[in-house]
Amino acid sequence: MITELKSVHDIWKRMPTERHARLFLENAIWGDDRFCPHCGSLSSRPLRSASVRPGLYQCAERDCRSQFTVTTKTPLHATKLDLRIWIAAMFLVLTSSKGISSVVMSRLLGVNQKTAWKLGHAIRELMDDRHGVAGRLSGVVEVDEAFIGGKPKFRHGVKNKRGRGTGKPIALVAAARNGQARAVLIPNAQGGTMKPIMKGWIDPNSVLITDKNSSYRKIGASFANHFTVQHNKREYANRKTGAHINTAEAVNAVVQRALIGVYHRLGHKHLQRYLDEILWRWNHRVPETKVRKRKSCSGFRSTETTTVWKPIPVVDQMRGLLCGAVGREMRRTPAWGLRWP
Repeated sequence: MITELKSVHDIWKRMPTERHARLFLENAIWGDDRFCPHCGSLSSRPLRSASVRPGLYQCAERDCRSQFTVTTKTPLHATKLDLRIWIAAMFLVLTSSKGISSVVMSRLLGVNQKTAWKLGHAIRELMDDRHGVAGRLSGVVEVDEAFIGGKPKFRHGVKNKRGRGTGKPIALVAAARNGQARAVLIPNAQGGTMKPIMKGWIDPNSVLITDKNSSYRKIGASFANHFTVQHNKREYANRKTGAHINTAEAVNAVVQRALIGVYHRLGHKHLQRYLDEILWRWNHRVPETKVRKRKSCSGFRSTETTTVWKPIPVVDQMRGLLCGAVGREMRRTPAWGLRWP
């Protein structure tokens, strides 16, 4: 069983044929219990003959009897690509620090840009935690809104509003100090919009930290405690209460760096999936403590302890992605867009 992949070249080394890639996907998606994606039955049998394509199974249930493969009803459904291309695309997305554009991915994988674009969005579809598997945020949780996008293009005679009057997409970001975070697009930053989202995300026994936005006043009463910082008065941290929203702003900064350095423009239609990708990488890290010994010119020795967040092994991330792949089928539209059957 493959437990580590160090590079794209390593994928072809450890999976010399497409059959090895199929076995890897079967283990990640089905585990020890192969199930029918049409009816969920655990009873099925492999089909073997000269005319049958590899990896084809048939459900043994009398009312179903459907044929399927490991990619059926997943974002890989009906793919004509070598399955190793899919695994390599996952590797590139998961190991990139700020994301990878479809142009660069197409060059690295040897496919055209439209194919690479679809690969990227299929992987982002797997990163959507629509079933709430990650659970609620707990402990000390910071919440902030972010306006996503750069400076508007200059147009003569057009005045672009600033601050909360801007027309940029708004993302609500919640980040716990234990390393987990959530983000979702919202139509406005009003309390009635944010309250049900925050109550679904955050454990009521948590300590909530926000800025002085008046929308958070009533929301804060739903949690164990609520502290604030007032940025317009240059208060960025409160030493008495330990209040700051630097963790939530760090998540926002990652989004902005991906926008500036990789994607350049994120359309509103697909923006949530890009947020899912960024949050996936943020949430799949583990803290590592490093101890450094320093020696001064006078001979005095001191010890410095720092915490570094490192991503979990890429194979473990792939298994986490693929275990919920069934039921997320994604297809092309006639206009080369995306649709969900």
